[in-house]
Amino acid sequence: MVSKKYVDEEMNENEEILPEQDIYEHDYKKEKHKRKLLNIVVRSGDTLFFFAQTFGVSVEEILQVNPGIIDPDVIFPGQIVRIPARPLIGPDPEFARAQYLVRPSDSLFLIAQMFGLTVDLLIQENPQIVDPNLIHPGQVINLTVTPPLPPKPPKGTIQLYVSVGETLTSIAQRIGVSVQAIIAANPQIEDPNLIFVGQIINVPLS
Repeated sequence: MVSKKYVDEEMNENEEILPEQDIYEHDYKKEKHKRKLLNIVVRSGDTLFFFAQTFGVSVEEILQVNPGIIDPDVIFPGQIVRIPARPLIGPDPEFARAQYLVRPSDSLFLIAQMFGLTVDLLIQENPQIVDPNLIHPGQVINLTVTPPLPPKPPKGTIQLYVSVGETLTSIAQRIGVSVQAIIAANPQIEDPNLIFVGQIINVPLS
C-alpha cells in the first residue's frame, strides 16, 4: 500500500539557501531560470547516451549532476538519473523527486501498472495534465513519492525508486551490493523487511 504522498513545497524566490537544505531544492532554485533539473526514473534498456540525445545535453553534463554514477555505461532500472534539461514537450510538470519520461504507446494506466501505482495517484501528482487519456512521447510526468526520504547520497551512491514487488534483497541482488550496505545507507528505513512502492532509497555502489 502506498502511504500518504510526499508533497514538495516550492522554495520562495527570496528564501535564503542554507547548507543543510535538500540538494534538489537548492539546484531547482539555482537552475529554474536556466536549465531545469529533471529526476528521471530509468527503464530497462535506457542509457545515459539515450538520455543525452533525447534531452539535447551531453553525457558529461549528465554525469556532472550525478556524482553517484561510477560507470557511465552502467545504469539500473529504477535508478533516478538527474537530467539538466527541460521536458521535450509540455505541459511542464514542475519539480518532483521522481519523474517518468513518456515513451510511445504509454498511457497513465500502463505507467501506473509498471510501478505499482494507481491512475488516480498519477493524476493527483500531475495537475498539469488536462486530459488523463492523452499523454505524448517525450512528455515528463511526476511519480508519487512515498516518505520518508533518504539522506543526501554521498558520491558513489545512487538513488532508486521502489516499484511493486521489490524488497531490499531483490534490489541488492539486482544491483550487486549487499543488503547490509543498503540498510546502512538508509537510516530512515525502520524495518528492512518493509519498503513501499514509491519510496526512494540510497544504494551505495562503492
